[in-house]
Amino acid sequence: MHILLELARYLASHQDLTLSPAHYAYHIQRLVKEVTGVEDPFYQVKKVSNRVALKLLQELSQLPTEDPLERAIKLSGAGNAVDFAIAQQLDLEERVKEILNTEPALFEYPLFLERLQKAEKVLIIGDNAGEIVLDRLLVEELIKRGKEVIYAVKGAPILNDALMEDAEEAGLTSLCRVVSNGSDRVGTVLEDCSQEFRRLFQEAHLVISKGQANFETLSKADREIFFLLTVKCLPIERETGGKKGRIFFGTCQGKKNRYTF
Repeated sequence: MHILLELARYLASHQDLTLSPAHYAYHIQRLVKEVTGVEDPFYQVKKVSNRVALKLLQELSQLPTEDPLERAIKLSGAGNAVDFAIAQQLDLEERVKEILNTEPALFEYPLFLERLQKAEKVLIIGDNAGEIVLDRLLVEELIKRGKEVIYAVKGAPILNDALMEDAEEAGLTSLCRVVSNGSDRVGTVLEDCSQEFRRLFQEAHLVISKGQANFETLSKADREIFFLLTVKCLPIERETGGKKGRIFFGTCQGKKNRYTF
């Protein structure tokens, strides 16, 4: 009740609708930490998410495919549904398979291949624990194509976002260079990130951004980004033009006036 009252006071005094949902989620979670004294309220949830996803990866990685990279991208996008911060998902395996078997809202794969052909360094901006496990196939496929892959995680706990510890559990640290973005903000707020991360963000030849919060905070960034996520709510459905429950994989190039975040 104390937390709810404090949240009501905060939201009543902060009503700038031009700010992204990620902005308010960050301040709400800071308040939860302050009131409870718990620095990482989602710690156990992240552990469960990683275990569930590791088991799921074993099965899904065996699915037959004519294009391993395309499958890896779709699995990574469907993996965005591994989000226990939103709801308890007892049938997660079926949920991920359902998303994989549904026509994507947007899938700019030909454009991605065109950009990838010219790229040497690829930056992947990670999202949730659990989901990070299902990004492994994508990292592996990019490395097979001779790309230098850098995977970014959060600098400190916020919601169920992946940290360096999660990257180690997922096996990513043994595959590629994993870096902290130096921030605990929801999404990726560049001005709050470390100088090293901002440099990597600008120097990367190709950037893949995972999840809704990163979409909310990076959709107006001054460079081309391939956003990869599962559409989970009506506001993102409206902003992307994609239907809820479907994979969105594409850029915001030429569409910046459309996005209100």
